[in-house]
Amino acid sequence: MANIRVQWFVEGEIREGHLDLLQQYWQSPHGKIWVDVQGDDIPADIVKGFGLHELSVSDAKRLRHPPKVEAFDDYTYILQRGIETLSTELEFSHVQISLFLGERFLLTFHQKPSYSINHWWSDAERQRWVQLDFSYLSARILNTLASRYLETLLEFEGLLTELEDQVYSDTTDNTLNALNRYRSRLRKLRRVFYYHEKTSKSLLELHGDWPGDVLYHWQDVYDKNERLCTLCDMYYELTGDLVDGFLSMASHRLNKTMQILTVITAIFVPLGFLAGLYGMNFDYIPELKFQYGYFWLLGSMGVIAVSLISLFKLKKWL
Repeated sequence: MANIRVQWFVEGEIREGHLDLLQQYWQSPHGKIWVDVQGDDIPADIVKGFGLHELSVSDAKRLRHPPKVEAFDDYTYILQRGIETLSTELEFSHVQISLFLGERFLLTFHQKPSYSINHWWSDAERQRWVQLDFSYLSARILNTLASRYLETLLEFEGLLTELEDQVYSDTTDNTLNALNRYRSRLRKLRRVFYYHEKTSKSLLELHGDWPGDVLYHWQDVYDKNERLCTLCDMYYELTGDLVDGFLSMASHRLNKTMQILTVITAIFVPLGFLAGLYGMNFDYIPELKFQYGYFWLLGSMGVIAVSLISLFKLKKWL
């Protein structure tokens, strides 16, 4: 069951109601009307009343569809991907927002609650925007949507700075896991922002005849979406660089460990050889009956060990 609410801007006032108010508007189509539908489908009488094309209605009902802009005879269809939830760690879920923008009507459709639409539905300035043109209000809704994305991305920058400091000190995999997780989320957001930038540019090109103030607000929407794309690309590349840096540091620490183990092995190989050589059970081993052979062997092994350690320190391997 769709939740339908209506605002009728007529005779200098705002009349609020539901489907019955929309029926009154159709009987006496004066002023301008904003209809907001939340649910799984747009009722057939609303589709017929506003003369909506079946293709745009079909796109609006799809759970996942790339953002787009389409121009029809009596209205412009705008599909954007709004925010249901979005945290500073870029955990997000989206809600598709459809705007059917006509000369005297605005129909917004979304299957889940939309912060941007709810914000402007109760805003004190909405009547002023509507009196100018519904395109003003549409720009304000999409501007609010882009601003929420932008606020979250800028907050994420602080988190990314902390991770940058941890790359060179964390010896566990926690930082690496976090960076890969954020990189994956940034890749998904980048696709959304790319579509939003593209649709914003299409609107500017499609409606170049809009009044100057209207174009200014749509230009602002485009600028925000362009900045979102740029920031997302920058953060994505930065997380990639931090992953490479973390792996380089891990590789360096592993090389240092292997170097120490190699040095220890190099020292004990000749000592083990000598110990094994004189530990063989043969009757006629040279020096076997030598009175001080034990001490000479220990001394030789000590000289070899000290010499190798001195050599490694001279080469700064230790």
